[in-house]
Amino acid sequence: MKPEATKYLRLHWQRLNLIRYRGSFPVAYRILRNQIRNQKAGALL
Repeated sequence: MKPEATKYLRLHWQRLNLIRYRGSFPVAYRILRNQIRNQKAGALL
C-alpha cells in the first residue's frame, strides 16, 4: 500500500472513530473495510 493511502486511511479512521463513537470499534472497522474493498474494486475498473 502506498504511503499516501495509509496516511489517508489513518486520518479517515480517526474521523470515523470521532463521528461513530457510539458503535465503537466494530462499526468503524466495518466501514473502513468496505471502503478499502470499494477502492480496490474501483482501481480494477
